Amino acid sequence: MRYKPVLLVIYDSGTLPPPRLADIARERECELVFVTAGSEHAQELIPTLEDIGTVVNTVGRSEAEILRTLRDLSPTGIVTFTESQVVFAVRLADALKLPYHRPADLGAITRKDLQRQRLAEAGIDSIRCQVISAPEHADEALAKVGLPAVIKPAAGTSSRNTVAVATAEEFRTALAGMFDTSHGGPTETSVVLEELLVGRPTEPPWGDYIAVDVVADGDDVRPVFVTSKFALAEPFRERGGYGGFSLVPEQEVREVRDLACRAVRALNIHGIADVEIKLTPTGPRIIEVNGRLGAWVDDLALRSHSSDPGDIAVRAALGQTYETPDVKKDGPIAFHYLIAPPRHARRVQAIHDVGALERLPNVDQVTVLKEPGSKVDWRVGGRGTVAAVLGCTDSHEELAETVTRIENTDWIAYE
Repeated sequence: MRYKPVLLVIYDSGTLPPPRLADIARERECELVFVTAGSEHAQELIPTLEDIGTVVNTVGRSEAEILRTLRDLSPTGIVTFTESQVVFAVRLADALKLPYHRPADLGAITRKDLQRQRLAEAGIDSIRCQVISAPEHADEALAKVGLPAVIKPAAGTSSRNTVAVATAEEFRTALAGMFDTSHGGPTETSVVLEELLVGRPTEPPWGDYIAVDVVADGDDVRPVFVTSKFALAEPFRERGGYGGFSLVPEQEVREVRDLACRAVRALNIHGIADVEIKLTPTGPRIIEVNGRLGAWVDDLALRSHSSDPGDIAVRAALGQTYETPDVKKDGPIAFHYLIAPPRHARRVQAIHDVGALERLPNVDQVTVLKEPGSKVDWRVGGRGTVAAVLGCTDSHEELAETVTRIENTDWIAYE
């Protein structure tokens, strides 16, 4: 009987869809073992996951018990596509002696302050920053970092509690709110005050930042896909992105890809990473590096016929060879546009015409993420998105017009 390598997939929300993983596993001739988190999403998906692989449920089991079960399965590789599971995946990989991020590098991969320190030490990028664990540390941080600045969670995703501050009063008010458990919004145990990277003037709907997904195996670090971004919703809420043909000039895309690879190499990442980069008047600057595949990247790459990030991630985890693409210079442009509620909104009052979005030219799919009556809060960042609109265009001009039509469509009301 032919031996098939076994891939551990640490599963939670944000992972590639199960059918997509099943297709990749067939192509790579590997067996999938899903190590499911305790979240509602992961638990609900267990019957589906059992149809395409083996499930090791973490609920009600100690880590030692989980490891004994996984050792008996003789895994070849490990991967997670979910930010919340990176730390757990590192612990499992270390115990099972599987290639992945090393425990010694975990802090620099997952904590923004330690990441800034590592990047500065490597000469990649240097930005003033200070971690804050309580509001009373405000003056010390302000003296070190200065203004304007941005406050963000020391470890977190989706731009939760991320806001720019221009005055000391704004800073102290915003900081106090992030530690206040009485206001009903998300709270933090530690945040980072960071020098504000000011992007170059950019005409909406285009964003002044870009993302590069990278695959790394030791010193072999290569770009996989470039996601060009839409303009942020205030204060720092992402509106999604598009690919694989960017409005950013080709030479600049190459510079951005090179910077992303150098940052990933400095952090000793193994496998796939997602690097966000600000496009400033003086050149590209690192926003942050995440030790997993970026959101929507696999979908955008496949629909734009640019790359195959999911397959590359699996190949890298299994120690198989892979090919990576050059800069895309033409072809279809796939987009994933997120509709963010206004900053003042507190609740979805009514949804009255989703069909108006679905009937727009170039729109292929609309996914409504909030129901009437649902609370919305800018402080939760991207998790407050009310809908995702997917489609393809033949040009950037068509894409800009499509985004304008999406934003002008009357389909939802807020309180």
